Amino acid sequence: MRYFLIGLVFLALAWMAQVDGRLVRVRRIRRLVGATGEQDAQITDFRVSPSDDEGVFKYAFKTSNGIDVQAAGSPLETIGIYSYISPEGVPIETRYIADELGFHVVGRHLPQPPPTPDYILRSLEYIRTHTEDGKLKKREFF
Repeated sequence: MRYFLIGLVFLALAWMAQVDGRLVRVRRIRRLVGATGEQDAQITDFRVSPSDDEGVFKYAFKTSNGIDVQAAGSPLETIGIYSYISPEGVPIETRYIADELGFHVVGRHLPQPPPTPDYILRSLEYIRTHTEDGKLKKREFF
């Protein structure tokens, strides 16, 4: 019985530490949000063009805390841009296209893949110009 009670105490302490960790994260997020004034942000500019007969729409809005959003498109394709200031004070601008091929974004803040190494490019060129037995492929002219 004593070991059972000791186990319950340890479980309670572990649970309290987990809850305390969550509260610390929530407080940190609230501090960041509160510091940039996002809680009281107001829409300062708002423009909407109702969709026409083909379903083409346009909208744009700005907020008092620096968020700027613009988009236009149809039910099949939408293009847009949004920008804001990150909590670190860095301006972020993102452009996107959403169509039947997916959602494609471009932005300087997004990670970029490293360049393809030269030896890989040479290998791909060799594969393209040679047959499986290593002989040079015949050139095809279109």
